[in-house]
Amino acid sequence: MIATSLNIQEFKHDFLSFCHLIGAKTWQNRMAKLREVISGNIYAEDFLREDNQLCFALVELQGIWDRFGLFPRTLRRKRHLFFAMAFVTQTVSLIKALGEKEGKRLANRIVGAIKSSPEDVRALQVELATATHFLQSGLTVSFADASRSERFDLLVSGAGEADLEVECKFISQDKGKKVHRADLHEFYKLVVPHVDEYLAREGVNAIVEVVVPDRFPASQAGKFSISESVRAVLNGADLKANEFVSAIKVIQHDLEGVSALPSSKGLNRDLIDAITGTRNENALVRESRDGRKSILIVRSAKESALLSSIYETLSDSSKKQFTRTRPAMSVALFHGISIDGLVAIAGHDEGVDSLQVIASRLINRQPHLISVWFMSESELSGPEAGETRSGGAVYHFKNTNSPFWKEGYDLHISPMTLR
Repeated sequence: MIATSLNIQEFKHDFLSFCHLIGAKTWQNRMAKLREVISGNIYAEDFLREDNQLCFALVELQGIWDRFGLFPRTLRRKRHLFFAMAFVTQTVSLIKALGEKEGKRLANRIVGAIKSSPEDVRALQVELATATHFLQSGLTVSFADASRSERFDLLVSGAGEADLEVECKFISQDKGKKVHRADLHEFYKLVVPHVDEYLAREGVNAIVEVVVPDRFPASQAGKFSISESVRAVLNGADLKANEFVSAIKVIQHDLEGVSALPSSKGLNRDLIDAITGTRNENALVRESRDGRKSILIVRSAKESALLSSIYETLSDSSKKQFTRTRPAMSVALFHGISIDGLVAIAGHDEGVDSLQVIASRLINRQPHLISVWFMSESELSGPEAGETRSGGAVYHFKNTNSPFWKEGYDLHISPMTLR
């Protein structure tokens, strides 16, 4: 079936097979388009790199192969390359296992995902990661949706008396939010010059908070209107609330301990939230040419609905994608949430208790659902004894009252390894 470990010294065979099956031009052409967008707007780079992580990693791996004709063992220390290599190896093994017709269908799906639908790549990565956990536990896994005979993702055999249906969901960072990161790139390009001009004129550091009535506008006209409102407020005018913006706050602050970083991944979220009085909102930390700092917060007047959105997604898939004639499991992976991040969510009043509520509502209303998993993104550990392992945090809720429940369904996580 699919590989659950990879040997870096043998990886070249998988990589060359992947290049043949998917076509190196697929990610080369995608990369050319991404670089064109980034060259025109530096604020798009962070988001595009993260959203197209596999594409960037494939280009990097290809560059290494073209230059050296091998893949050094040191690559296993690089998180983004480790998971790209795992994806390559597992995809090649899966395409071969599926047979010609279904294998070609999967290859076409990957080509389309790399070209224009990064979330589909992420979704497939969740399926592969989940399948790896089961295979490492000695179970048999088939990709039910590959043949289009079923609507759920995986069918797991060997855990209990009946096969287990598994549906995997990728939960993006924008889930339940009214302001999506992809909508902010052009806005940042418009508004940052106004903020920098204000900092230079006033000789201060500042927090600028923009509040929109509901969703952030996708239209360029809406973004321009908001940026002009920010410019007016920074120049001392009163805000004229309109359909695009409901409030703008400018607070002079020393911003002690805040560093301007090229990537949002390095932001100290706890510090940003404490300083701005917000919680996990989109934030751009800037330092102007004369050393003045600013934090630009863009949020909606309506609260984010992450947890309710997760419930709606899982509930809808459980109703529509499972057969209800066999035991079923829902797996949700949170994009951008590390092990520590998931633990931190669990520590909040709206965290583990709410995850518990979501799971309870799901399993109480749908008796075929015997388990719900909430997973963080995987992280690397090691290397130890020549191995690098990947693994993440999991909140696992089981429904022992289900008429489908058997002891064999009490499953645990197993990692992907690289040697």
